[in-house]
Amino acid sequence: MTENLKREEARRRAELLSLDGYTIDLDVSEATADTATFGVVSRIELTAGESASTFLDFIGVEVSSVSIDDAAVPFTFDGARVSVEIPQGRHVVEVAGRGTYSTTGEGLHRFRDPVDGQTYLYTQFEPADARRVFPNFEQPDLKATFTISITAPATWVVLSNGEATKSADAGTNSRGEATSRTQFATTKRMSTYLTAFIGGPYHAFTDVAEVDGQKITLGFYCRDSLKEHFDLEDISTVTKQGLALLPKVFNFPYPWGKYDSVFVPEYNLGAMENPGCVTFSEDAYIYRGQSTRSQRAGRANTILHEMSHMWFGDLVTPVWWDDLWLKESFAEFMGAWSMVAATQYTEAWENFAGARVSWALRNDQYPTTHPIVADIVDLEAADQAFDGITYAKGAAVLRQLVAWVGEKEFFAGAAQLFKDKAFANATLADLLEALEAASGKDVRAWARQWLETARVSSVTIERGPGGVTLRQVGTDPNGAPITRPHHLRVSGWRLDGDRLARTGATDVELTDQVTVAWDEIGPDADLILPNDSALSYIKISFDERSLASALAHELDEPLAQSVVSSALWEMVRDGLLPAADYARFTARSAEGTSSSLLAARTLNSIAALRSYTTAEAREAELERFFDDAVANISGDDDTRLIWSRAAARAGQSLPSRDDALVSLLEQTTDQDLRWMYLTARAATGNASRDELDAELENTGTAADVVEHMCACASMPGAAAETLAKVLAGGLSNDHVQALIDGLGQPLRAEEKAVAIGDYFAQLTEIWSSRSQEIAERIIYGLYPMGDLGEAASPEEHPDVVAAGAWLEANPEAPGALRKVILDCRDEHLRMLRAQAA
Repeated sequence: MTENLKREEARRRAELLSLDGYTIDLDVSEATADTATFGVVSRIELTAGESASTFLDFIGVEVSSVSIDDAAVPFTFDGARVSVEIPQGRHVVEVAGRGTYSTTGEGLHRFRDPVDGQTYLYTQFEPADARRVFPNFEQPDLKATFTISITAPATWVVLSNGEATKSADAGTNSRGEATSRTQFATTKRMSTYLTAFIGGPYHAFTDVAEVDGQKITLGFYCRDSLKEHFDLEDISTVTKQGLALLPKVFNFPYPWGKYDSVFVPEYNLGAMENPGCVTFSEDAYIYRGQSTRSQRAGRANTILHEMSHMWFGDLVTPVWWDDLWLKESFAEFMGAWSMVAATQYTEAWENFAGARVSWALRNDQYPTTHPIVADIVDLEAADQAFDGITYAKGAAVLRQLVAWVGEKEFFAGAAQLFKDKAFANATLADLLEALEAASGKDVRAWARQWLETARVSSVTIERGPGGVTLRQVGTDPNGAPITRPHHLRVSGWRLDGDRLARTGATDVELTDQVTVAWDEIGPDADLILPNDSALSYIKISFDERSLASALAHELDEPLAQSVVSSALWEMVRDGLLPAADYARFTARSAEGTSSSLLAARTLNSIAALRSYTTAEAREAELERFFDDAVANISGDDDTRLIWSRAAARAGQSLPSRDDALVSLLEQTTDQDLRWMYLTARAATGNASRDELDAELENTGTAADVVEHMCACASMPGAAAETLAKVLAGGLSNDHVQALIDGLGQPLRAEEKAVAIGDYFAQLTEIWSSRSQEIAERIIYGLYPMGDLGEAASPEEHPDVVAAGAWLEANPEAPGALRKVILDCRDEHLRMLRAQAA
């Protein structure tokens, strides 16, 4: 079975074929029964430039027939490819087969609600899982129209990319349920991975957006058991605000007819930009209990991110996954830009400068870093390209580009690209041509320096009598100096009361070094900030006085404070700032610190104290942080909730703080928070299985089942049984993750290591016997990261040595698997070096 389509195979197939349209009939009428499979027929109108043997992609259990122009033809099927001879000329190819319902979030996912027993279906295809549902040519440059029909239980809501045009009775299924066949309007030309198939007793909310005379029907859907928690007002408002803004910005009307937003269970992603039928993670964006403004702002960002894809990605699509950034970096940028321009969540760039840039920096400093324009040789590599570089670094670099070419010129270039490449595919060259025409600047030279090179550089600060000298330092993966051009805003800050206030700012261009006069930023500044407003993508190396001021005082401007916080966190990760100092900085967070910034700081503090402090000092530092967190549970709703969650997370490592956890548990009715406290008590051996079972019995929703699994897996003595469940297979993606999270509790490290045994000896079997999604979850989650202990140096730690030996012994292992091990080994080394420091 050959699942891993290579880029060269896709290029040859694109040279041979051009597609007109698909007609797809999907039969899920038996989905409520125990059957594992569904039927599908795919008819494809195409033109072959010459007679040739080629293949369709289909990961299914059976292909019963293949016909060309309604005449049966010979074929072979290996479980992933349907090989067939296609004559030269225009033809209709029809393939009938059976696919398998998924529980991993890949393909057609089937979920049964434990509250009411109802069955729900949804699809997730990016980058190449449409082939798990219908036979097709699974590559983004073979676009076509899609006419989709779904046969399902008659009481279900069924959705796809187009509007439903008619529904007809289809008899009954094996359970005696009436079924119906719903046909949907033919779509505009799009790629296979953007098709969507939804079915189940979803609860529907409706609304309408009117944009310059265009009436867009809005549908919002969630499981029936979650409808009371659905925040329709905020979700619909942000959706309408986005649809009012983006057609004007892009000078191109919304192209896909209706706009449905479907919130689905057990989702692997935050959301997916299926044209006209966007899918979202219910777990991430439907809040059963309290939510912070940061969470709601994150949801707004995701809504607008996916909406911008209706143009960047859906209307104009990359030719292959090398240019994945061409849509994801733009959508990441547009999500934040649109929030500021159209919604109440105007703090978007503060959030971006914190957590999102930290994600980019983490990925960009791994040994497997890659340019924003990546070299994606096959689908396994494509699956791993959805990373912090493609999303967050790309967006940070686009923010720099917008600052350089001008916002008006940037959007004029984008509008021209949409006009030139509507319903087709585009490359980096197409984008650069459009931006150069709009701006008159040499964007190609800029792209070579920013998009085609890897790693991040730092800006150092040197005070002198005449001013401040900034220098760019850093090397690329080949050891060559990084000399990217940066448009930076440099500012000075002085202590004013208990906060730092800006005394001056100026914009500079930095390539090698530049000196800023004191009178431009204010003399004798307590803190010098060389990337104010987060205009560029660069690390900051503070001078001694600036570092001391940053740790002791908040800045009175939120975006600047977010830049400072991110820089301090990078110093922790680089072993230049003790984790305990960062945790105390977090605990002193002043009134007015935004919820997103406070949430990021607390998460970072706990992670650093668990990993970057020595084993001998760890418990005392975590106890101090826990006590600070409990003391800080006051003030507004956001502050109380964030510190409550921080106490729960820190408490997972602290048997000594069980009395405080019991008290906190008794004071809350928020179900998600209750599970956090219970899991902490379970991890420390202070909660019994009976207590956990009783909590589940009180609620019993899908989310509670997941939390219960995690809590049980956290308990002392549960490692061997938990590991056996993980490796046995047959669990859903959410359930696998819950068990791995429980197994990964800090206090379970030794027990987990004993249960796993020789981790590296099992890698090949784990990778080859599971889907990539599940294999990666297991391999990342079980990776051994022991403390420094008695090792003479980080490089001599037994786990590091074992990883190096495996990499050396397995040069032919799949590139995607080697990437996981290389990155985990690097993360472990970073942790050990911080402990050694």
